[in-house]
Amino acid sequence: MTDKESIRSAWLNLNAKKSAEPQWGKAAQKLRNLPVYREAATVFATPDISLHQARINSLTDGKHLAMPGPSIREGFYLLPARSIPFKYLSAAVTYKGLAQMGRLLKNDDIAELSVSLLLTGSLVIDNEGGRIGDGKGFFDLCCALLQELGGLQPGWSALTFIREDHISPGPLPQDKWDTKMAGAITQTGLQTFVQATPQKPEIFWDILTLDRIKRMDPLWKLYSTGREKQKTPRKDFEI
Repeated sequence: MTDKESIRSAWLNLNAKKSAEPQWGKAAQKLRNLPVYREAATVFATPDISLHQARINSLTDGKHLAMPGPSIREGFYLLPARSIPFKYLSAAVTYKGLAQMGRLLKNDDIAELSVSLLLTGSLVIDNEGGRIGDGKGFFDLCCALLQELGGLQPGWSALTFIREDHISPGPLPQDKWDTKMAGAITQTGLQTFVQATPQKPEIFWDILTLDRIKRMDPLWKLYSTGREKQKTPRKDFEI
């Protein structure tokens, strides 16, 4: 077990002992007050339960909402601003709703997104913006795909919703593909993190298995068209 896996396991065990679910709606309201949110025309958000209200708010606030499909198998979906009737908003921002009401984007469509704000959930985060999530690495891969396909605006920001007591006082182990957060939002406040240099997410083809590449349509299309930066996938290791 790696250091990151050990830390993830410890925080998951701690989380399992808590009975009260955070009031994520309050965190979503705090997000609404941030300039980075108010200025965003397109918001990218993962399907975390903690972000459910924030995804609804994005649509009601006149923003386009982009989301990954399950395990990024088919790729990314777009819910255009003001395109969903109010009574269907809650369902639309779920996986099932995406398939029914969202538009599945082709790789060539991604550059039109111009995403300036990305939202995700986290298990724990440190005071430098390093996060540990569910261990599947999908958010980091989403960021890398959006970067590679031209879907991120220069100066984009990534924020996470997190429990108030899940901010680690010490640094968390990070891998080279991990995306750092610009801020952490809880139900009561916001903590921002200073980033020394702009982030440029990258697809590390050499640590992806061919099987995993084939399971994600946008990744497979990039790989099969020779845009893999002269890297080849490994057969014995998967992030």
